[in-house]
Amino acid sequence: MKRTGELFFRQTAHACALINFPEENVAVLVYDVTNLPYPQPEIGWPMHWLYSVLVLLLLLPGICGAQPKETDEVALRLKARAYRAYYGKGQPINYALALELYRQAAERGDAEAQFVTGGMLYQGQGTDPDKRAGFKWLLQAAEQGKVSPESLAIIGAMYLRGSTVPQNFLEAKKWLSAAAAQGNLAAQNDLAYIYYNGLGGEREYPKALELYEKAALQGDALAQANTGLMYATGTGTDTDKARGYAWYSLAASRGNTTAAINRNNLMVEMSWEELNRAQGLSLELYRKVEKMTAPQLIAPDRQE
Repeated sequence: MKRTGELFFRQTAHACALINFPEENVAVLVYDVTNLPYPQPEIGWPMHWLYSVLVLLLLLPGICGAQPKETDEVALRLKARAYRAYYGKGQPINYALALELYRQAAERGDAEAQFVTGGMLYQGQGTDPDKRAGFKWLLQAAEQGKVSPESLAIIGAMYLRGSTVPQNFLEAKKWLSAAAAQGNLAAQNDLAYIYYNGLGGEREYPKALELYEKAALQGDALAQANTGLMYATGTGTDTDKARGYAWYSLAASRGNTTAAINRNNLMVEMSWEELNRAQGLSLELYRKVEKMTAPQLIAPDRQE
């Protein structure tokens, strides 16, 4: 059969391993705590030691505790100006200006600005498309937790194809799985391709079929053709010629010539009963597909 498609916390001798003080200052602090003037005749040295430890423990949260990240007021101002330029709030829409302002905020480490900058560069908003630079900023944003199904799919696709970054099937699977779980059509197609061809592991036909069918229901003609192939040949499922015909027919109606040829060849093998069921199923699938919504751009979140 022809296959289609192709934190880190370092242990130290000091209790405060993450504070931003020279180590000698910590040592002085510990020394000072253990030499507080307790009434030793009444308590004795064991209790004196216990009180010293308790006092130190009370002080540690303020010294060693996680320090909140300071708000970058400059980045916030840059993003506010960029937002107004992007959506034309009080001024004409100016994508080039918005991109420049978002890029400045991104260079200061702001995850949201990195996300939007990456999206605009990748999509060619305010500039010519630059997928290499777009990938870089989208990946930096993702590593800080700022993602969307679209950005996850882009990152995964880049790793899958080895475009602008060295090819890595396991990285591709990681990012694409996250995007596919959120319903992204492109990610479902790419992840199905990985499972179908066993890239980075064993072939998993049932998972490939499940993902192809999800993408097919979103209107992707290639996924529809691949779904038809898997049903018609019983790959990853029981053979179902009627369902295979139905998906072939839907893909053919969207201009996929290979699907049209496969549909016609399959029809020769079918009984009238199977064909009538298949054509009824084609219309049912058509109605489901036409209700699907269009994909979204990567853009700043609208503020009400």
